[in-house]
Amino acid sequence: MQNDEHKIFEENIPAYSLGTLDAEETSALEIHLPTCASCRNELAACRQISDGLLMAAPPKAPPAALRQRLQRRLPSAQKTNRPPRNWSFDRLALGFAIIVLLALNLFSLSQMQSFRRQQAQLTHELQTSQTALAMLAYPGTQSLPISAANISGALLLDKDRSVAVLIIWDLPQLPDNRTYQAWLVDPQGNRTSAAMFDPDPDLPFTSVTIKSPNELSAFTSLGVTVEPAGGSRQPSGSRVFRIDF
Repeated sequence: MQNDEHKIFEENIPAYSLGTLDAEETSALEIHLPTCASCRNELAACRQISDGLLMAAPPKAPPAALRQRLQRRLPSAQKTNRPPRNWSFDRLALGFAIIVLLALNLFSLSQMQSFRRQQAQLTHELQTSQTALAMLAYPGTQSLPISAANISGALLLDKDRSVAVLIIWDLPQLPDNRTYQAWLVDPQGNRTSAAMFDPDPDLPFTSVTIKSPNELSAFTSLGVTVEPAGGSRQPSGSRVFRIDF
């Protein structure tokens, strides 16, 4: 029985040396080889013969047609052989139309935002003008003139109702990084911010509602200074005018 098994191992050695033996027989032979010197010698002889046959055959270049077929199957060749993109006139026209639509949408959005700002400003000016007209009808409203070079106007003041409106003519325009700021001054000289405003270039006058955290009777004067855009916590710029009341 052992001789029959050994005979099978010997018959499998040539196929093993060429790498054509199946996996199960290969595993069995590799377990047997370390225990059998005869089979190891047979394997060495087979490998010597197979190596000699390979060396004896002269190298031969593959046919050109076969080489070209193999090269066409390579991934790099397949990438380079992709057909170029065809940017037709219709695609270019569609892309241009999309760009134009986006630009129009952005422009419309900008115009809408600008319109809303103008509408809000006009609403504020209308409310201020209505307040000024109503104050003129009050018998207790004072009209205090503005005394400043090249600037005219008045402060409409009703201390009993704690309402005040500034109406200023010919107020100079300021740079974008500057704004006008109104301050209420109490008897101790403390200043409280009452409004920030910029003149409308389309109107000859500027109307401003004065907002006070306390009764206007607690203050003795109102001043206007030029401050950085966004306003200041306390006056820091040049004074435009002051009105005592």
